[in-house]
Amino acid sequence: MDTTILIAKVLGAYFLVSGVFVVTHRKTLGLLLRDLFQNRAMTFVVGALLVLGGALIVFRSDISGDWLGIFVQVMGWAILIKGVLYLLAPERLHKMVKPWSRSTLGLMGVTVAAVGAYLVFFL
Repeated sequence: MDTTILIAKVLGAYFLVSGVFVVTHRKTLGLLLRDLFQNRAMTFVVGALLVLGGALIVFRSDISGDWLGIFVQVMGWAILIKGVLYLLAPERLHKMVKPWSRSTLGLMGVTVAAVGAYLVFFL
């Protein structure tokens, strides 16, 4: 299996599970994020893991010009940037996500789960 396809399927599994979680546990998600941003050590650990994972995706996947390679690269860079924000500007990141409504989170969860299902089952 090509490395880019493997990375896409792993991202797809994560998207599917996290999208379903967001849809089914919207209230819990808000509490988890609040607790995460109140705990500096956990914010640092999450940021460090995101930087590590994003960098691995960016430097390991291939951009071969097809949509899947570009998608994986964009997701890798997004994960890497999010990790940097967790490490260097967690307060700003928290202010960005705090005003999202439950309906917005629900729509995002459904979209992410659908993309994840496609990546896992149709690649």
